[in-house]
Order: sequence, then structure tokens, then C-alpha cells
Amino acid sequence: LRPIIATACAAVFLSAPPALAQTADMCTLIARNPDWIPILQTVEQTYGVTPGAVLAVIDQESRFNASARGQGASGANPQRNFGYSQANLRTWNWFLRESGYEGTHSRTDFAASAHFIGWHFVEHMDSINAPVSDTYRHYLVYKQGLGGYRRGASAASQRLARTIARRAATADSQLDGCGL
Repeated sequence: LRPIIATACAAVFLSAPPALAQTADMCTLIARNPDWIPILQTVEQTYGVTPGAVLAVIDQESRFNASARGQGASGANPQRNFGYSQANLRTWNWFLRESGYEGTHSRTDFAASAHFIGWHFVEHMDSINAPVSDTYRHYLVYKQGLGGYRRGASAASQRLARTIARRAATADSQLDGCGL
């Protein structure tokens, strides 16, 4: 029985998504995905959203799983919330119409998802009277929608948004240290 339990425990431990180990060190994550560097730089130049903020949102929403389903806003529909950014189809199509983004149109594409996050922050900047650097408030809107944000965030949502803002700041600090 013990060998079976040990094998089962090892299987659970080893089957954890690899991104969980990668995200503790953003330099390692970027070293494993060097094609993300110019994408993150372009998002920062275009929208003013830092690489750390983009990576923190993607990490929270999908754990860097391009085909993740069902996260996103409260009550999210797993058939509609999809990809790196967990964008729902309605908001994704709004992004494509309004942004003029000319890359791939797939939510499974890292570049498109990173641009979506940058666009989302800028799109709601005036509505919530917050600069794009305010990851806390922008993540609340990202997670709850503008209506949910205006109605007021729950304590749990506020804690999560503070965590994302801290992770974004830590990621930016790490990325500065490794030359991004």
C-alpha cells in the first residue's frame, strides 16, 4: 500500500503545471520564453502597462496555460473565458474591433493576450480615474468588469487584487534585474 501511496503522491506533485515553478522567478520564465520579450516591450510602449503587470495577470488567470478554460470574472462561463488572458468572447471581440490589433486573433496566442491586457487597462483608465500603473484597481475591473467594480469589490477580490499588484511589482523588479 505504501508504494502505491508514494507513487500517487509523486504523480500529483510532478503533474503540477510547470508555470507554477517558473513564476517564482520571472527571469527564468523569460529565459524559457525569450520570444515574449519583444511582445512585453511592445505592450509597454503601446499601452504603458509594465511587463510585470501583464505577466502577473496572465499568471493569475491561466498559469501561462494557452488553452486554459473557465477562469475570469465571477460566474465565468468556462466555454467563453479562454486562453492566456481568460478573456471572454464578447470583450475579446471588443478588443479586436477597437484596438486595431493586427496580430493573430486567437486567445491562445501570448502576444494577442498580452496586448489584450494592455488594451483593457487603457480602455478603463478614464472610467475608473486610475493610471495604467495602478494594477490593483485595473485588476479589479479586469476580474469583475466595470459594473462589478463600480458596485464595489468584495474583501476577497480586494485581497486578490492587492496580491496581483504586489506580484506585478515584484516581477518588474526581477525583470529589471535581468535586463528586460
